[in-house]
Amino acid sequence: MIAKFAPCVTVAVASLLATQIAYAGDFNVACSYKNDNLQRCASVIADIVTDKFIAKFPATKYQIFVHSNIMSFTNGGYSAYAIAGVVPKNSGQFPMNRFANTNINGTDKKFSAVELANYELETYRSAVKSLMEQCEISPSCDVYIPRETK
Repeated sequence: MIAKFAPCVTVAVASLLATQIAYAGDFNVACSYKNDNLQRCASVIADIVTDKFIAKFPATKYQIFVHSNIMSFTNGGYSAYAIAGVVPKNSGQFPMNRFANTNINGTDKKFSAVELANYELETYRSAVKSLMEQCEISPSCDVYIPRETK
């Protein structure tokens, strides 16, 4: 799915203060995760995707790959993981260079499906954030390793 966002969107916060969130522009994303809110994937990470990333990886050629899962334990708590990377658009490939995040709650608290979905969302946002941070600190946004072709 390709997401396109205006250069700047103003979002009202609960305290009635306004905050500006800058969006980088067009990007393509391939998401797979446990919860059924796949349509939200692009909008959930839109504020993280940077201009530098968009310039290096145009939506016409590349996708942000996001895969995550969360499982609740029978005695309470949960374990979530997420992997983000860059792949050629519509390739169905798993990224060679991966940025991961893990979120574990070892308590005996039972979490609702909605709570688990939100923790999974936080986990894959963190993986994408790691990808973007590495892009930003690298002189030429070196976050993609192409697969060798024979």
